Amino acid sequence: MHRPKPYIRVIQEKEMLDGQSRLQSIGPLITIPRNIERIPNMKKVQILEDRYTQIEKDNRLLLEKITNIMNGTNIKLDKPKRINSLNSRKKNEQEQIRRDNLILFQHIQTKKSSYSKQQYDKEWNQTKQYFYNLSGSRPSTQKNKALIRSFEF
Repeated sequence: MHRPKPYIRVIQEKEMLDGQSRLQSIGPLITIPRNIERIPNMKKVQILEDRYTQIEKDNRLLLEKITNIMNGTNIKLDKPKRINSLNSRKKNEQEQIRRDNLILFQHIQTKKSSYSKQQYDKEWNQTKQYFYNLSGSRPSTQKNKALIRSFEF
């Protein structure tokens, strides 16, 4: 069998150790300053910024309200609250529909009937008169008597 010569093996080991030492001596391409201990969580930063913005907005509104009270100018500050929940909106809409239906039901109950037998008979006689006029003859004839009977129930 072919064995490597001892001096070749020594050279290979030196090259391997030399390569490892070179790898350890290579520095990173991007250097991070030592004064920054860690990279901040950007989501937390965004949440905090939103919170601070909301606090500033609330403080500004509070300051405006206080100055209006001190100056004596009364403006309407009771703005309707904005409902964010879809279920709350649906509940409010259902309640509004229920109230409207109740009002309509009460209106229907209080109305008097407009049916009048006398008015109905008067209109029916008028309709019969139109049919007689369209037929072109008088009701005394036999044909017209049959026509009269066909209208009676």
